[in-house]
Amino acid sequence: MTVALGHRAAALPRRAGIDGTPFRGWRGYLVLATLLAPICVPNGPGQSSLLDIANLPALFSFGLLLLAGRRIKTPMLVAVMIIALGSVIATFSAPSMGKAALAVAQDFYLFSWFLLIVNALQSERDLRAMRVAWMWAGVAVSVWALLQVLLHSGSLSGLLGARGLRPAGTMYNSNMLADYLVISLFVAMSLVNELPRWVAFSACGVLLLALVATKSNGGMISLGVGLAVWLLVKAIASRLPLRPVIAVVAVIAGLAGFAWWLNVEFKVGDAQFEAIRRHTFAGRMEHSAESRGRIRETLERTYARSPLGIGPGNSGALTVSIAERERRDSYQSKEAHSDYLAYAIERGPLGLAGLLVMTFMGFAHVVGYWQHSPPSGARAQRAALWTASMAAALTSSAVHSTVIEKLHFRHFWLLLAMVCASTFIAKRHAARRLLRLGAAPRRAVAAIGLEPRAPGRPVPALAMASARPALLAHGRPALRPSLPARRLGSVPALARRYRTTGTDDPSGGVVS
Repeated sequence: MTVALGHRAAALPRRAGIDGTPFRGWRGYLVLATLLAPICVPNGPGQSSLLDIANLPALFSFGLLLLAGRRIKTPMLVAVMIIALGSVIATFSAPSMGKAALAVAQDFYLFSWFLLIVNALQSERDLRAMRVAWMWAGVAVSVWALLQVLLHSGSLSGLLGARGLRPAGTMYNSNMLADYLVISLFVAMSLVNELPRWVAFSACGVLLLALVATKSNGGMISLGVGLAVWLLVKAIASRLPLRPVIAVVAVIAGLAGFAWWLNVEFKVGDAQFEAIRRHTFAGRMEHSAESRGRIRETLERTYARSPLGIGPGNSGALTVSIAERERRDSYQSKEAHSDYLAYAIERGPLGLAGLLVMTFMGFAHVVGYWQHSPPSGARAQRAALWTASMAAALTSSAVHSTVIEKLHFRHFWLLLAMVCASTFIAKRHAARRLLRLGAAPRRAVAAIGLEPRAPGRPVPALAMASARPALLAHGRPALRPSLPARRLGSVPALARRYRTTGTDDPSGGVVS
């Protein structure tokens, strides 16, 4: 991460976007992309949607920046390169080269769009606008899904039933809708301190009701895991004492374990559990697990014959025997229904390794955002909520990946782009806070090109280190760094974190 130290704060130029235009133009595109992300029907060739029409001119402009040699941020590039290498190797064993080419083209398109969002999203106002747009888009999709149930059954009384319509909303299927609603719920939870409470809580209620209507066991399990992570990260990010949190979690886990032991040993609650399995969609879990087990057995035998992968997108292009067929009217196998299994079988060990690296890097960006968030105040509280929501959304998505293939979902790449861009925004603000911790008298900081905002304030440790030769040349005694600056670390450590780049960006240049 780099910071330009040689620019006067009094001559701050107006912020501009990645193409030199005001931010409001890119903010409009970001909001539009967020609103269109869940609209996947009617879908075109290669699962294209309305969002792709809006993306064409934006990606064209972004490509011009690349051709002009403009420096851009490229998070996740290492993970994507590992996945690409595994995909190329596996393509040589692909039963269908057409499906492999389509899958690779889709990967390239989604990653290019991801980079566009990361570089266009450059301010907290843009990020807040996208989060608010995501919440309202999720509410609109939820209302439409509930209307589908109401029009089909005449009432909402069968939301928990074992049978009945599973609404897909504006997406391909109900499982995809459930994945989107879980992420939308955590995005709405991050806005509790930024919107009227009744608005945020009402949105969360509508999203939760629509999630129940999808009857998705994977969605409900991922939501439960995500909520547990949200509570834990919220406590850590808010700098609350961990002992009460750990104690509450331990008590809940102990009670759940004790109840499970009573059921296994003494059959306590068997009748109630049987009623739940019979009359709610939880009973579908056994059938779903059995069906996915047959799919995995078929793919595992194929993987034994092609350990380097069978080619991207080719798990559904295999031909199975009569005894192994999974469709009544076809001998074609089904998709893997798991990102981890699909990447391991389609793209080989390198593909799975790249997926795991990308998942880890997503959480690393959440940690980076929290480390560079404001230490106190209202902004710190909002940052703690967004930190917890990002961690919970990524966790629930990673858990849901065990039962669905979500890496071709546009809303997942939009979430990942928001997470990475949030880290870069937080780093820029941290650099500005470091420069504004204080300032020496005007003559002292003029030697290093910093214009003080208030004369007579102490300078940060890094500014002191840079100004020391100039101050000694003028015969002035060295000034003492302020207390907050000393807490930030040693001068060499700060110099390594904030290097002078000589760029024209007074907020710190390009953060990398």
